[in-house]
Amino acid sequence: MNRLLYPLIFTFILLLRGVGYCQPADAVYANSQTNDNPNAGISSSSVTNPQNALTNTISNTTDASFKKPNSKFTTLKATALSTVTGSASAWIQLAFVSSPTDVAVPANTTVYVKSTTTAAGLLGLVGGAGLTFTAYASNTGNASPVALAGTPKIYYTADGNIYFAVKPTSNFKSIRITLAAGAVLGDGSVDIFYAFYGPNQSNDTNPFPFSIADCGLPNVTSTAFSGITVGSVAIVNPGNSIDTDVSTGSAYNSVGANIAGHMIQTFHFNGNSNSGDAVRVVFSKGSALANIDVGKAVTIQAYSGGNSVGKLRLLSSLLDADLLGLLTTGNTAITSYFAPKDDSNAPVIFDRVILDFDLGLLGISLNGNGLNVFDVRRVPDAPTTSDVTACTNVGTINLAATTIQNSIAGIGNFTYTWYNAVRQGTLLGTLVGQIPFVATGLTTVGTKQYYVDITKSGCTVPSGRTRVTVNTVNPPIVPPIALVP
Repeated sequence: MNRLLYPLIFTFILLLRGVGYCQPADAVYANSQTNDNPNAGISSSSVTNPQNALTNTISNTTDASFKKPNSKFTTLKATALSTVTGSASAWIQLAFVSSPTDVAVPANTTVYVKSTTTAAGLLGLVGGAGLTFTAYASNTGNASPVALAGTPKIYYTADGNIYFAVKPTSNFKSIRITLAAGAVLGDGSVDIFYAFYGPNQSNDTNPFPFSIADCGLPNVTSTAFSGITVGSVAIVNPGNSIDTDVSTGSAYNSVGANIAGHMIQTFHFNGNSNSGDAVRVVFSKGSALANIDVGKAVTIQAYSGGNSVGKLRLLSSLLDADLLGLLTTGNTAITSYFAPKDDSNAPVIFDRVILDFDLGLLGISLNGNGLNVFDVRRVPDAPTTSDVTACTNVGTINLAATTIQNSIAGIGNFTYTWYNAVRQGTLLGTLVGQIPFVATGLTTVGTKQYYVDITKSGCTVPSGRTRVTVNTVNPPIVPPIALVP
C-alpha cells in the first residue's frame, strides 16, 4: 500500500482567486520577494503586483484584505506569441526573511501555497513547460538550490482551490515559483496569494489546525492513480466531495476501455480523530456501470499519517440488504458508515481515509463515469444500545443509548434522536444528553423496533442509527398462595 502514501513534511501553497480557511495561529508567511519580467521576444511575460504575495510589508496596514489569508494576489503571466523554439518564463521568489539573524527555515518544515484547480495540470508538464517550484538556501538569486523530495503533491479544497505541496530536503530560505510560456491556456496566467508554514504543525499534509469540536469535514483531498494501462482516467471536481453540498460530488471517470488499475482519493481530516469516530460516505454508481455493484470494487482504509490503521473494508460490506439492492438497480445516492476498528473490534485513531476504486474488480471495461462521491466526513460512531422487554400491563419502557465519546473532554453533549425506521421514518423524540427515551403504547404482545442516532454538539450531521428491539410480553401469572392452617 506504500503507493498510496504521500508524506510531505514541507508544503508550499499557492492561492489562486479564492479566500479560504484559517491557517494556524503561529503561521509564518513569506515576507520578501524578488521576481523576473523577461519579456523575451517570443513571449509576453510579466509579474503583476508582486507585493500582494507578501505579509508585513504592505503600506496600507489597516486594509483588512491584506491580512492572511486574503483576497490580494500577484499574477504570473507567460503567454507564447509564436512557435519559435524556446520560451521565456515568469517567476516570483518568495523568501522567509527572519530579522535580525536571517535564520533559515529548517529542513522538513511544513509550508503551504494555494491555487485554483485550473493550475493542477501544470505540475505534470515536463521539459521546462508548466509550473515548477525550486527551493534555495538564499533569500534571492538561484545559488545553492535545495533538492526536493519528489514531485509536489496537489491537495484540493472545498472552495475549488488547490494546494501545491513541496518538500525541501535541507534548510532553505526561499521558494521560486516559475510559470513557463505557453503552459497555460487562455490568458496564460496564474495567481499567487501567499506562502506560509506552521512551525508547530503535527499533521504534515493539512494546513489547518485541529479542533476537537470540529464537525468532521476533511480540509483537503488528494487524488492518485496506479496501474492504468489502457485509456485514461480522471477524478473530476474532487473538492466537491468535501464541501457541504451533497448534490454535487467527485466523479471517477474513464476514457477508453480500462480493465485494470486503481483510482484513489484520499480525504485528509482536521487532525486526529476522536476515539469512536466513524466516517460517513455518500456515494452512487455512475452511468457507465449499468447493473454492476460498484461497492464490490471500492475499498476504504483508515490511515494515521503514513500507516494504515484498522481493517480494510469493501464499501459494499458497510451496507444492509436494502442498500445493496440499490447498487444494482439504480443510481440512487447511498449513505454508508465506516467505523475504523482493529482486529479486537476496538476503535482506532486516524487522520485520513483512502477510497481505492479497483477497476479490475468490476468484471467489465469501464468507459464513462463509474463512481460519484458526494460527501465524506467524520461523524460519531453509532451509539450503543441493548434490546429490552416490556410488559403489556405497564405499556411503557425506558430506552437507553450511550457513546464512548461521552467521556472525551471538550466534545460537549450529544443529541440523541429516536425514530421508528432505520432510514428516514417518523421522528419520535430528541433528547440532549443521556436521557432515556420513553417508549409508549406497548400494550400488545409482539416486537417493535426503534432506532437512535447521535449528533455532536454544534454539528448537524448525525451518526448512523442503532436499532433497539422491544419485546412486549404479557405479565407473568402469579400462582395463588396456598394457606396452611
